[in-house]
Amino acid sequence: MKFPLIFRRLDAITAQDRAEKLLAESLRLLGQFCAKMADAVEAQRLARAGYSQQGEFLERTDGGSTSERK
Repeated sequence: MKFPLIFRRLDAITAQDRAEKLLAESLRLLGQFCAKMADAVEAQRLARAGYSQQGEFLERTDGGSTSERK
């Protein structure tokens, strides 16, 4: 009678599967968080550089440099 050994092995495989699934979901969530943080940092950088959010395109609001204005 080796049935208990088979059931223990199936339980170990199930536990490993659940742990891997949890790890994958955690990494996806961390990736989404990092992407949102990167967007926030980029938005702050652009705001300091004189750009503001205007729909899809960015437009400089301080007039730009004198070399661009010919």
